Amino acid sequence: MRVPRIRLPAGALRTIRELGETAWPHEACGLLEGIGGPGVLVRVARALPCRNVHATPSVRYTIDPEDFLRAEHEARARGLMIVGTWHSHPHGDARPSATDLAEAWPGWSYVIAGVTNARMQSLRCWRLVDERFAEQPIAGNSGEVHSR
Repeated sequence: MRVPRIRLPAGALRTIRELGETAWPHEACGLLEGIGGPGVLVRVARALPCRNVHATPSVRYTIDPEDFLRAEHEARARGLMIVGTWHSHPHGDARPSATDLAEAWPGWSYVIAGVTNARMQSLRCWRLVDERFAEQPIAGNSGEVHSR
């Protein structure tokens, strides 16, 4: 199966970079609001920051359930939906971990920022395909998503 591209606008990239670098050496996390569907280009409108409420934030993330619900309601009100998550890996590797795979939802995009010494080194995106991650190509900045 061909993995559709994901388009991240400059503002979403800036949010992920800034929050990933600020949270270092802990994992930052959030949700991706936009539009998309099976086999089509995923267009992100914005990267939403969420609180990492995991007991060991230096190695794992858990999105605060209240932040998740608030983001879901805001997305619907804007005529959009949650299309995935983003988080940082403070050890610099932008590849998904075994935990990322175990907790992944089909149809969502997973943007990972590799951060080392408070500097983002890499940014990659992944999507669950047949119970494994496949890299999802990140498209350029053109074609911003507008809500209603």
